Amino acid sequence: MQEYRVIQWATGVVGSASLRGIIRNPKLKLVGVKVYSDEKDGLDAGDIIAAEKTGVLATKDVEEILTLDADCVIYCPLPWDLDEMCRLLESGKHLITPCPYWYPFKQNPEAAASLEAACKKGNVNMHASGCNPGGIAERFPLTFTGWCNQIDRITMTECGDCRTYSSEGVMRDVMNMGRTPEEADNNPFKEYLAKSWYEPIDMVAEGLGSEVVSYEAEHNYILANQPIETAVGIVEEGTIALNHYRHIGKTREGTEIVQEQIWYLDDIEQTRLQSKMDIPRESGWRIKIEGDVNLNIDIDFPPDLTQDERVAQGLSTTGFHLVNAVPLVCEAEGPGIKTFLDLPMITGTMGTHVTDRNS
Repeated sequence: MQEYRVIQWATGVVGSASLRGIIRNPKLKLVGVKVYSDEKDGLDAGDIIAAEKTGVLATKDVEEILTLDADCVIYCPLPWDLDEMCRLLESGKHLITPCPYWYPFKQNPEAAASLEAACKKGNVNMHASGCNPGGIAERFPLTFTGWCNQIDRITMTECGDCRTYSSEGVMRDVMNMGRTPEEADNNPFKEYLAKSWYEPIDMVAEGLGSEVVSYEAEHNYILANQPIETAVGIVEEGTIALNHYRHIGKTREGTEIVQEQIWYLDDIEQTRLQSKMDIPRESGWRIKIEGDVNLNIDIDFPPDLTQDERVAQGLSTTGFHLVNAVPLVCEAEGPGIKTFLDLPMITGTMGTHVTDRNS
């Protein structure tokens, strides 16, 4: 059995989950960890995630990471750096990331060209995966379209009470929590976010044998009526405490593909908000397909989990999806960007047994 040597780049909430997944995976061997803080620099990887020691020490030194003998890097910083990603690819390391570039060919053609060139130079592959985007947004709905013939609309909705979400960058910059409406409207991340949601829309269209001919974005929010305590600090009264995004693509044949996010800082009753929204469900995801077959596919965690446990497991799904993709990305014919349309089914890994069906 081939063992793949893997570097974990960044150890925030998602990176820590993928680091744990690398250490547990019987097909992978951890060979390096890139960190950003002085506190983590020099620590054993196991100490970073409160696990057994691994003998692999974390480093802040980019050059040290680049020179490591590794097959693949799981790249999880926020913000990401395209030039950094290209350097890793050019160094001969496959790259898997939860950052954008899930399907960059239409929304980010210059980035796609840079990544493709870097892949060719290093003779490696690059794959963006995760949870949403990276699964809910494109891989899973496309799977269920196999049950359908005429499809009028596909809607992927994410609902989440985010009070215990511990990534300040995501909460403040992506979700706009605690910002004023004016700050949200002028957020420079807004354009990047739209492209990030149009990418999986483009991938779904491609998977259906079509293409998107028009795009539309809707952005609505509700303000807090009182201070709300969150994992990244207090969200003050009069600032955003519910963010509702809808990004819509319409294909040449008229199918609508909708990416919808409802992120809020309250329970389902919304008593801490200045007004209420009709939220279709509590934390979780819904894939809705409308056409000659109508489907609602709900993906959720057990109701007996605490909100903290739900958030933790939600973040873990992203990290584990990255880890489970490593062998497939390393083995894929290349070089180049590999989307879900290019790879076999990604599954969990519990062992190393391989059945020889021809024997």
